[in-house]
Amino acid sequence: MGNLTKAEPSILHNLAIHAPENTPQWSNVRGKNLKALNSTAFPHRKIEEWRFTDLKPIERTEFVPLSEAGVLPATDIEKYFIPESDRSRLVFINGRFQEKYSSIGGLGKGVTVGNLNANASHETVSSYFDKLVNYEEDVFTMFNGVMFEDGAFIHLEKGAKAEAPIQVLNLYTDASKPFVATPRMLVVAEEESDVTIIEDHIGLSENRYLTIPVCEVKTKKGAHIHHVRIQRDSINALHVSRPIAYVEKNAEYHSYTITLGAKLSRNEPRVVQEDEEVNFTLDGLVLIDGEQIADTHSVMDHRFSHANSHQLHKVVVNGSAHSIFNGKIFVRRDAQKIDSFQENRNLLLSIDGLVNTKPQLEIFADDVLCSHGATIGQLDPEEVFYLQSRGMTEEKAKEVLTYAFALETIENVKVESVHKLLIEEVYRYTKANSVEKVTA
Repeated sequence: MGNLTKAEPSILHNLAIHAPENTPQWSNVRGKNLKALNSTAFPHRKIEEWRFTDLKPIERTEFVPLSEAGVLPATDIEKYFIPESDRSRLVFINGRFQEKYSSIGGLGKGVTVGNLNANASHETVSSYFDKLVNYEEDVFTMFNGVMFEDGAFIHLEKGAKAEAPIQVLNLYTDASKPFVATPRMLVVAEEESDVTIIEDHIGLSENRYLTIPVCEVKTKKGAHIHHVRIQRDSINALHVSRPIAYVEKNAEYHSYTITLGAKLSRNEPRVVQEDEEVNFTLDGLVLIDGEQIADTHSVMDHRFSHANSHQLHKVVVNGSAHSIFNGKIFVRRDAQKIDSFQENRNLLLSIDGLVNTKPQLEIFADDVLCSHGATIGQLDPEEVFYLQSRGMTEEKAKEVLTYAFALETIENVKVESVHKLLIEEVYRYTKANSVEKVTA
């Protein structure tokens, strides 16, 4: 991230300094992160990693503690439940665990699912919690470490297979003042285990809030994790996420992130190879409009030989929206026989939309097969004309082509109801951003 110069305390620093310590079991975690936060400045656009992302919406918002925000109760929560997870669901509202809406009895032998506070003494929590995050000099990770109240905990014993997908549902309610939520998640899959996780972030109103989710994943030898992350926050929300996964020998980790909401979102997924013979995916789909800003900074870190990795990041931009992509593939000196693919494809539907893309390869080994690329373009007029010649209106033709462009990145989501939900979201976006807006 580069060195940050010392600066005046930000609103996040001030909130953290005055935060009450209401869960003493995490005092060591909070103390460590508060010390680091107090010596780290807030990022700004003179830093290379942040030069395209304007953080003024965060800096200029007077956030208050959740207890002072005047939050309203959540209603109609059940409509966000996925049917496959009727007995494998964790619900958090504004970062706080909601036992009455959660249901965790149907996952089979060897699978532990619950909230972190209730499992603070679990050996796995003690071994891994807050130890997998390696976002150096990152104010947001530190702030989460100071301010989090609770989080999701998922643990699979050796050979365990989760009998249903686990839904981690994060809801954010309306409030009279802007607040900050700090969700947390720790996932540890022991050898030869298997699990599918649906992590959902949903804003129930159009209010301003900042959410800073931090997710730590440990995929041990021969384990398989299928991780779907859906971000559909309030259109005025600010979302800064930090998901990181470590992958051991013969293990697989497949991540699919869908970005739909938030005024400003910054997602920094990282996958770290910890042994030979691994396979991982880091795909993404971004659909933005209006004045939304969606920023993805990803890292695929190959540290050992024999690995296959894949990243397809697709973006559709309309209105005055702005997409940023910076994807890094690292291949370390001893990491031979690496097959890695990275592509960022961007579709611009308006003349005012903006895309900044920077796929990167840093290769220090010689026996590798790595490729990367980026494209930015508009709908092909010949394809539009062809569909019109088959009886479609111009509006419908553009809608169909946009829809087809976006669908590719969600075809591997294997939970039926979630796959259907994402198809509906893509259709809703393409329908709303048809020819009237394109030609405006």
